[in-house]
Amino acid sequence: MKKYLGFGLAAAVLASMLGAGGCVSKDEYDKVVAQNRNAQAELERLQELLASLRAENEKLRADLANASAAMSGSGTQYAQLLKENELLKKQLEDANKRLAELAAGAGAPGPLPEKLDAALKDLAAKYPGILEYDSRTGMVRFLSDLTFEKGSDAVNAKAKGALTKFVEIINSPEAQSFNIYVAGHTDDIPIKKPDTIQRHPDNWYLSVHRSVAVQEVLTGAGLAPQRVGLMGFSEYHPVAANASGKGGNQANRRVELWIVPPDRFITSGRTAR
Repeated sequence: MKKYLGFGLAAAVLASMLGAGGCVSKDEYDKVVAQNRNAQAELERLQELLASLRAENEKLRADLANASAAMSGSGTQYAQLLKENELLKKQLEDANKRLAELAAGAGAPGPLPEKLDAALKDLAAKYPGILEYDSRTGMVRFLSDLTFEKGSDAVNAKAKGALTKFVEIINSPEAQSFNIYVAGHTDDIPIKKPDTIQRHPDNWYLSVHRSVAVQEVLTGAGLAPQRVGLMGFSEYHPVAANASGKGGNQANRRVELWIVPPDRFITSGRTAR
């Protein structure tokens, strides 16, 4: 086809020249043929270049389609990895939380039977601010500032009500085998008022006297005396740092009721012969 196209161009040129003069010299003819060959060669070169460009364009289109598919797949994979990472992050947070609970003893069973433990939790919920219950140790803490007046060992009415409910729980079938230690604590503020000193010469006396006052309420509400022991620790077992310069701390002014089984009670309870 390319050859015929070249002959066609030559014929057209010769026809034009013959029409103009009717006679063509050999030199002019050869010149026209040479020009035609050059034009034909250039045309063939351009056609080959166009074919090459078309092939390259098709290759680029295929590469682009593959790249687009790869990018789409990568995006989906990236989204999946993000989702899995969030899941692992949540699992790690849950594991750390559980570990912290176990380290604090929150997940471990306490020393008291489940039903007794639940009753004491309910008691603490009914008297917020007056008492707290530590399920890990089986201890009920009465906050002194809401149980006694400052420098006093007289139990106020609301605390008496809570102590009476406590006795009801301790006298239940689930708790009858347990005994009670009553432990008084103070802060580090020295007793200074003359009328207070007459009754409580120092924090040792105050801590013990408050234990006695709580014991009297407990036994008055029906707790058997042989199930109770009394202690006073003065200022020497704080649960929080006292302020400097004998500044005291409200958290340290407290009376603790430790619920213990018979084998943890100091005495055997046997009658001497």
